[in-house]
Amino acid sequence: MGETVNFIRSRSFKPVPVRFWVGLFSVALFSAVMSAQTAGRKEIVKQARQSYYSLKDQGLAEFQCITVPNWQLLLTEQKLDADQVSRAVQLLNKIQFSVSLVAGGEARVTHNEVFAENEEVAKGLSQIYSGMEQMTTGFFQTWSAFSMSPALPEIGGDYQLEKTGTEYRLSYKDGTADVVTLLDRDFVMSYLKTTTPEFDSTIRPQFKKTAQGLLMTGYSATYTGKSAADTTELQIAIDYQTVDELQLPQKLDLKGAYGGSPFHVEVTFSGCHAVRH
Repeated sequence: MGETVNFIRSRSFKPVPVRFWVGLFSVALFSAVMSAQTAGRKEIVKQARQSYYSLKDQGLAEFQCITVPNWQLLLTEQKLDADQVSRAVQLLNKIQFSVSLVAGGEARVTHNEVFAENEEVAKGLSQIYSGMEQMTTGFFQTWSAFSMSPALPEIGGDYQLEKTGTEYRLSYKDGTADVVTLLDRDFVMSYLKTTTPEFDSTIRPQFKKTAQGLLMTGYSATYTGKSAADTTELQIAIDYQTVDELQLPQKLDLKGAYGGSPFHVEVTFSGCHAVRH
């Protein structure tokens, strides 16, 4: 013991400056605050994700539906005369479209081939096939982002969360896209903006409350490409049906304009079959 005391006395130990302890305490305090904020952000995102209806959580593996467009409405919107509309509807009603969607995948549209009496009719039918495929896959791409699982980052993902007045502002990267989302204090999303090198999109979704969570009932959207002419405006309303206890689209009402040209389409989904895990 005496040797130890003598050793200590023989050394020129200086008292540690107060500022060292203050600095050390500040670092520890900052670390604790950041850790608490991270935990708080995760809890908010967790609660937000749990607030939405999720077909993935409901066990959906895939589904398939017959797709029935309202050709009468679509052609009438094109300002054709009644006789032209009647003849076109008779032909188009012979086309049978169907859509299938695997959870986590892209929608797949199939159809039969209708006999074309001449090259002009064949060209028109080809445009109909392509247009229906683009419209259907485009709708389900957006719908899946909200309905298969919430359109929110993963709880443990990399994101920023700010409280702005009565809203939460989430911003994060999704691949090459920059995403900004606004939620109210009940976690209802009102705005989702995606910016990519190829296009910008702004979606304002609407929801209704269900026992299983918030279910999207429609949305307005603006998609802007590299030029002003490559701009699409959409207003979409969605009615639902229960298929094997799952909420799937039954009717889609789509209004909008592309490059300044207006359109209005109604589509009914019938004969739906779902597969669950």
